[in-house]
Amino acid sequence: MKTNFIIAAIIVVAFSSGGCTTKKDFDFKVTVTPQRFNSISTPGDVNKAAEVINKRLKYFFSIPQEKIKLDVAENKISLTISNIDTSKITLIKNVITGYDKLEFWETYENMEIVGYLSKANKVLREIETNVTGADIVKKTVPKAPADTIKKDNQNPLFRILSPRVTAQGEPSPSCMIGLVSGKDTSEINRYFKMDQIKSLFPPDLKFYWSMNPYKYDRSKSLYELHAIKVTTTNKQAPIDGSVIISAEATTGSNNSGVKIDLIMDSEGARTWAGITRENINRCIAVVYDGYVRSYPRVMSEISGGSTEITGDFTIEEANDLVNILKSGELPFQLKIIKEQIVKE
Repeated sequence: MKTNFIIAAIIVVAFSSGGCTTKKDFDFKVTVTPQRFNSISTPGDVNKAAEVINKRLKYFFSIPQEKIKLDVAENKISLTISNIDTSKITLIKNVITGYDKLEFWETYENMEIVGYLSKANKVLREIETNVTGADIVKKTVPKAPADTIKKDNQNPLFRILSPRVTAQGEPSPSCMIGLVSGKDTSEINRYFKMDQIKSLFPPDLKFYWSMNPYKYDRSKSLYELHAIKVTTTNKQAPIDGSVIISAEATTGSNNSGVKIDLIMDSEGARTWAGITRENINRCIAVVYDGYVRSYPRVMSEISGGSTEITGDFTIEEANDLVNILKSGELPFQLKIIKEQIVKE
């Protein structure tokens, strides 16, 4: 599964810079533009993107302001960092263009979805049986006896997706609806994109994978599939990281129990209070970079805009997320169109 872009970049730097002498008497110059020019919604968006880049450089790398020069001209942002540590350039490029978003989504309960999964399994069985049967008719020598093929096709969905049910067969309370081996996630995605299968589910349902393997799986090969409920007219998350005005990563003793304390602005606080009030005894999915990080169950309305999130973060991952939140989110995706390292 996809890993956090910052952690991946650190790994790249660690291997690529081994044995090399760090150079700090060079300037790094880079020009970035929006990934798609029609994504700019207001004239001030490019300036906002420049402000986010500036904050990320300070929060992630502690680069003094006097070493950062940003120029905005129409749709281009030109950045110069003086006296750069060249071993950090790959990481810097990933950080300033990173478009990862923190989102809070309402969810479906497992018990509300398990029936649809059974219907999907039945339809897939009919589809695969018909396709396989047609292949057998066309070929002189079948790949396997018909009774074997029928047996293999009895549960095409459930042979790779393990529903979350109790020993008594009752759906477990959660928005997590199943576990799937990492190697089979693409097959599940393919199934759910089929028109015959998509039409079986509620139109406001979409599926998200967990970012990390299931914590109780010793093999660390199983990933969680979650049922997200889309409740907004624009199909976007009802609340995201743009409303965060303060964020701090904290830990318990021995760096255990990592959590992120958040404070939202007034608009975010009102939205958050409404969401939690309407979802008591239901899960809220905390999604980062398109993957579920945690899914706490709401016990009561949360007013005032102060909340916390957990999700098996390491302290490094939590601090990276905090730095992203403190810097603000980019208004659109960025791409690098020019870069150079020059002698001072």
